Amino acid sequence: MGSGLALLVVPAQAAPLLSGFGGPKGFGTNSVFRNDDQGVGPIALPFAINFYGTTYNNYYANTNGNITFQSVFGTFTPSFFPGAPQPIIAPWWADVDTRNPSSGDEGLVWYTNPDANTTVVTWNNVGVYNQLRPPTNNFQLVLRNLEPTTGTAGDFSFEFRYDDLNWTTGQASGGNSQGLGGTPALAGFDAGNGTDFYTIPGSKTADVLNLVNTSNVGEAGVWRFNVSSGEVVVVPPTGTSSVPGPLPLLGVGATFAWSRRLRKKISASA
Repeated sequence: MGSGLALLVVPAQAAPLLSGFGGPKGFGTNSVFRNDDQGVGPIALPFAINFYGTTYNNYYANTNGNITFQSVFGTFTPSFFPGAPQPIIAPWWADVDTRNPSSGDEGLVWYTNPDANTTVVTWNNVGVYNQLRPPTNNFQLVLRNLEPTTGTAGDFSFEFRYDDLNWTTGQASGGNSQGLGGTPALAGFDAGNGTDFYTIPGSKTADVLNLVNTSNVGEAGVWRFNVSSGEVVVVPPTGTSSVPGPLPLLGVGATFAWSRRLRKKISASA
């Protein structure tokens, strides 16, 4: 990658999601209403974060596998980073659809602050557009306050945890009835400034399903990024540090144009 990042391929075992936070599924008591291409917010963070020079006290939990910091973000087909219209942290940006009339509390997006130094957003066994479930994906985003450790206000980390991945693409993004093909999911972050971003290897290809087996910290299915004085710092398994920005991304030569097209509704049987 030319960025100092180490990509580890580890035995297939995935990462267990953090739980025990109360609620019917253990991921807290707050969930995003069943929807397609929507989200909720602003949601208060229990600590302030500095992300590329801007301090945020709130975030928006978006159904389509990401959080943002200025408004709800409903774009369903992932574009390449950079180019985001606002700062975004995306463990699995793709066309999540939670409207399938499944039983109980399955297939929802949960968000919680389990303590004063942690925020957790969980996409628990979520389906894919158009109301397909199965297949399902089970993944999580964890933000942690690093100020008590570093002594610098706004320092934090964010962690992607992948427990089970079975689909990559919604039908409106060219996917088939199994949630595969078309334009697959993207994982990474974008500061929204056109410069600072990172795309996890495998994104926007069928290999994105392999995120349950890869890591930058030596734990299968876990990708962790530290943010120091507003800058994302990646600590590879060697213990050396590198500061990405800008970083190369997969798919050189592909357009950076941000996807703003309206959804073309298609039937689930198409």
